[in-house]
Amino acid sequence: MSNDKKQPQTLRRYVLKVQSMIALIIVLSYTLVINFYFIHGLDEANFQDLHLESNDFARQYQINNHHPLPNTIHFQGFLGWKNLPTNVQEHFADFENVNKMTMDNMRIFTDDTFISWPEQAIFIIAQPLFDGKTFYLVRSINIKQYDALSQMGISKMFQLTWPIALVFLIIMHFSVQLLLMRTLKPFYQIGDWVESLTLENVNEQTPNFEFYELTVIANQQKKALLRLGAILDKEQDFLRHASHELRTPIAVVKSNSELLTRILSSENNKDKGDQSLARISRAALNMQHTTETLLWLSQEQSTAQGSQQTLALAELDLNLMIDNLVEDNAYLLQSKQVKVTLELTPTYIKVFETPCRLVLNNLIRNAFQYTAAGEVIIQCSQCMVIVENINISEGELDHSGADYGYGLGLRLVDKIVNKMHWSYQNNQRCGGRKAIIDFRQSV
Repeated sequence: MSNDKKQPQTLRRYVLKVQSMIALIIVLSYTLVINFYFIHGLDEANFQDLHLESNDFARQYQINNHHPLPNTIHFQGFLGWKNLPTNVQEHFADFENVNKMTMDNMRIFTDDTFISWPEQAIFIIAQPLFDGKTFYLVRSINIKQYDALSQMGISKMFQLTWPIALVFLIIMHFSVQLLLMRTLKPFYQIGDWVESLTLENVNEQTPNFEFYELTVIANQQKKALLRLGAILDKEQDFLRHASHELRTPIAVVKSNSELLTRILSSENNKDKGDQSLARISRAALNMQHTTETLLWLSQEQSTAQGSQQTLALAELDLNLMIDNLVEDNAYLLQSKQVKVTLELTPTYIKVFETPCRLVLNNLIRNAFQYTAAGEVIIQCSQCMVIVENINISEGELDHSGADYGYGLGLRLVDKIVNKMHWSYQNNQRCGGRKAIIDFRQSV
């Protein structure tokens, strides 16, 4: 990747840049607004003077129609349109015939300069009199005559305006700096918190980041980490369950392979060879089905309807399955004084085969594994299977292991029966456990 790639700008620099642009726009905008109201105010002041003077003349004229017309340095009065100066008549032609008081103004600009600047301003007011004549009052301002005074006024205005604008910019700049210091601190805090967040402390209370939006981000980060942890847990569970469930078929394949090797050396043991091959085939098929079921179990779907899309229903001989599972797990009873009692009533159920096999296999294997001496009783009747082990050994057995037994195996059983909605109980009793599972809800 190129080292010249543009680096993302910081939030502080971005806010300062935007703040400077906004401040400049505000200053320029207010300058234009002030200029507009300044000019507009001058116009209003002139019209007020003209209006008062015109009304005063109309009152005096009504008393004495020979009252002299106003003629000062500020105003010039004219009686009748024809008496107006020609330039005024040209610029205000609409004022020749008026029936009510009318006023207007005009600025005349120079054309010989780069920036157009007014050289003359004319204000006029027309007021009809009682005898039908029209009185015109005109104020003409020659701006060139006021250049020196105007330049002085403009200079004073700049001397006053720019310091105020500069103070405004400085105040705005430091205000934004203080705001950034106040708002960026929680951002740094949430950055440090996210960096220290782990699966071990994710369930601790979220710190107070002062702002609601940052708290929402922090909670979303926690949820994301929890989802990631759940995914990792599922992967680890799958590996543990796969290792746990495949031990029995692997052991069957291994033992029967050794047995088959010895049998094949003698032609008189064909029946035993066929039995060994059948066990190997059954163990390989069980491994395949077990892997598929564990993959299905690790999916997000948690309803029996979702499972039907992955697994197929089958008509099973529950007694035959129990006989095969007892035979496959018989290696766990080697060198043990354990009696296995089967009380099986012919039972045929329509059920998901591999989950059913996994559940029964775990219950039977747990009973065999955790009975050092005593009896294992397996009962099957009316779609219900009971697996009970009675250990009479004086030694203490560890029931907390995660390899075989009541740790990982029973957790897998819990997951399967919850997902398949089967009825299941597993209770501890003196010297062992009694597990009851009812498949009738799946029929």
